[in-house]
Amino acid sequence: MARAWTRGTAGARIVTPAEHPLTIAAAAWSPSTPGVVQGQVVYFDAKKKEDFGKFHGKLKGAVVIYQEPESLSPPKPVDPYRAVTRAMQQPPPRMGEPPIADPYNAFLQTAKERTQFFKDEGVAVILRDSDKPHALLNMTDISLERYAPGVIPTAFITGEGYRMIFRLLKHGPVQVEVEMTNKMGDKPVEVYNTVADLRGSVKPEEMVILGAHLDSWDLGTGSTDNGTGSMAVLEAARALAKLNLKPKRTIRFVLFSGEEQGLYGSEEYVKAHQQELDKISGVLVHDTGTGRVLTLGLHDNYQDRELVDETLSPLRELRLLEPSMSRSYGTDHLSFDEAGVPGFYCIQDFAEYRLTHHSQSDTFDKVWKDELNQGAEVLAAWAYNTAQLPGMLPRRPLPYNPAPAANAKKVEAKPDPMEEMDTKIIAQVKSDEPELKANLTYLADRIGPRLTGSPQLDRASHWTEEQFKAAGLTSAHLETWSIANSWTRGPATGRILDPADQLLTLASGGWSPSTDGTVRGSVVGVAYRTVDDLEKYRGKLKGAIVLLGAPREMELPTNPLTTPWNEEAVPVAHPKGDTPYISGDYRKIRQALTKMMEEEKPLAVLVGSEKEYGLMNMGNPLSRDYQAAAAPTAFVERENYLQLWRFLEQGPVQIEVNIGGKLSGKPVDVYNTVAEIRGTEKPDEVVIIGGHLDSWDLGTGATDNGTGSMAVLEAARALQKLGVKPKRTIRFVLFTGEEQGLNGSRAYVKAHASELGNISGVLVHDTGTGKVLTVGLMANYAAREEMDHVLYPLAKAPGIELAEPSLRTEGGTDHVPFDEAGVPGFWCVQDNADYDKTHHSQADTLDRVKWDDLTEGAQVLAVFAYNVAQRPDLLPRKPAKPAPPAE
Repeated sequence: MARAWTRGTAGARIVTPAEHPLTIAAAAWSPSTPGVVQGQVVYFDAKKKEDFGKFHGKLKGAVVIYQEPESLSPPKPVDPYRAVTRAMQQPPPRMGEPPIADPYNAFLQTAKERTQFFKDEGVAVILRDSDKPHALLNMTDISLERYAPGVIPTAFITGEGYRMIFRLLKHGPVQVEVEMTNKMGDKPVEVYNTVADLRGSVKPEEMVILGAHLDSWDLGTGSTDNGTGSMAVLEAARALAKLNLKPKRTIRFVLFSGEEQGLYGSEEYVKAHQQELDKISGVLVHDTGTGRVLTLGLHDNYQDRELVDETLSPLRELRLLEPSMSRSYGTDHLSFDEAGVPGFYCIQDFAEYRLTHHSQSDTFDKVWKDELNQGAEVLAAWAYNTAQLPGMLPRRPLPYNPAPAANAKKVEAKPDPMEEMDTKIIAQVKSDEPELKANLTYLADRIGPRLTGSPQLDRASHWTEEQFKAAGLTSAHLETWSIANSWTRGPATGRILDPADQLLTLASGGWSPSTDGTVRGSVVGVAYRTVDDLEKYRGKLKGAIVLLGAPREMELPTNPLTTPWNEEAVPVAHPKGDTPYISGDYRKIRQALTKMMEEEKPLAVLVGSEKEYGLMNMGNPLSRDYQAAAAPTAFVERENYLQLWRFLEQGPVQIEVNIGGKLSGKPVDVYNTVAEIRGTEKPDEVVIIGGHLDSWDLGTGATDNGTGSMAVLEAARALQKLGVKPKRTIRFVLFTGEEQGLNGSRAYVKAHASELGNISGVLVHDTGTGKVLTVGLMANYAAREEMDHVLYPLAKAPGIELAEPSLRTEGGTDHVPFDEAGVPGFWCVQDNADYDKTHHSQADTLDRVKWDDLTEGAQVLAVFAYNVAQRPDLLPRKPAKPAPPAE
């Protein structure tokens, strides 16, 4: 480095209008003051270079401040998950588009222009706001070139001192006194990057790099920035070495220096190792404190996402979140990424980082040992798994950050017609909110619950058809399919007879036949987790009343974006420790249960509700394809269910139940409601947005899925009102039969088999009234980057601020039949908003609806539909699954 800098002493005080001591620290690379300097404080509030002129001739000998302070108290809330829940970043540019600028370059350019003006005007001292509470200082350097001496004496003062000066200035002149003594070196100094290898056994010339920076600022001891990262790298190296592993590729561990002044150590490493850059598979850097690693930030390396998921999938116990494509410019991974090497960084829990970062509080006592150890585990496991991959991580296509030719004329940005239309769509949906509210109110309150095959659903289907027609859509029609039986609920009652006398709260399961009046019997509890667990109950159920499924501790849903990557994210309660919902496994167990009950012939089957406080659930694990359930079935409230299992642990239990349910005994026609806005250029290519119109009947089906279906209707109405002329046809489909197994959407896919190749994408809204957080892409890695461009306008829109798309899979909504047929089928990832309580229960009523969030859902649907319809090509599809081997 060109020179070193040594901190000396620093002191300051307010002289007038009252004396106050100030706690300060010289900014790094700041020159000394010429002794004690006393000057008038001037607030330099120019935001742009054009505004500098108003200060001409007013700054000579002044002490300048230029930051407008925010309140320090109450403290700003710290969201540890902000990095993964925030609005998505602007997607990377396409070929021929200007690159996205490193924000630091703009910051540096502004600083240079401001500093030059201050120098020309004769500013004596600059005071900067530390912007931290509790008298904590901040620190950085003020060199405008690598290790260049600062131009003007500059110091950080505490947030409290800065705000006092700012307050006093509002009432009159303020004078301060400052003295600093610092020492600037006058010759170059050698510094080092520390490097070590775990040599690869198969391809030693190829490597994976783990990195952190060893340097720190000097107000504290550099424990969390970045002693934690550098020691996590050292521990990862030690652990892998102790295990005597023989990775295929070399794992290299690098502790960089010079990071705090501008990533200089990693830049020097890249420069020194130019010849081996194409042999580096990937780089992962740990550099944001002591908090646990939440996930990895992939810095726009879309091509690596699927392989990164593979490397992280074995790490279930570390509970990592979904990897993020977001960019970060402040860690050493950037030096590699800008050279074309996949550079990743650890996204961490903030863990007091705002307080310790660059302050005198960055000390050993702030380190959280368990979280630091978890970081070392992530580093070591990722490095080993990446080193073991069959091939190196792919590079982004070059040029991955496209820029105009050097001699190209600067072209002024032209308005984007699609973006302008998106703004209009968002505004139109918002202005239509009263209609949206009126529609859902009518559907839920006036038509009511809409069981498939019921008169209410038939009425709702015809009503929505008329609503589409009234909105002016083309081809509004009903598409008929049929079910084997309709079903009408009857009463369900029950009582414990022995060992206690107590009423049971029951609700007949869908498509359950009736018991022969009131039946009495012994209770047999059937505990199972797999199909094989059922075998031990064979021959023991005839004439019994079966209590299906042993109690398990339930977990309430969390924000889907902060739910670990390989855990269930659908917003309903689920058994603790369950693997994500996999429809194939669930179907196998359900089929085995049905077959067993058909053979064993119990008197009745009781299924425990997973909800508490008397809320019921609805469905029927023993009914398929609208046929009568294998045995009379009822749901029992969770409190009764838990009590019955407690009694069973103590001895025999006798109960009586009366379950009512009536099947039609003949097929019934039902409908999907369909309408279109016809495409102008490629009318045979289609974008579909959908929701399901049917519901269970304990509540009124307001949130499941009156909200989704009315959001679809509103999206259609808004687009039609605006007179959009999309390139492709936008189709709006309200499916039925969803609640019994996605049957309406399966019927749609079957009926439209010949046009599936022309469906660009499908988006379904079906998890209640909560805000749409993002769109779930069902592991469609091929479409991930394209979807960023589709959805980015929804990230920029105030009040919507969509997070980056998720590659999670979810198996319970009408996008699934499309996905299974090879069509890009997506789902709205929504905030829970009590969905775990309203879902399939008597609490699913209109008063649970969050109207602003429902409007936002309609905005998302409408913008998605229009933007996908306008893409140059159909959305990319997942690779076709290989055919199963021949028997």
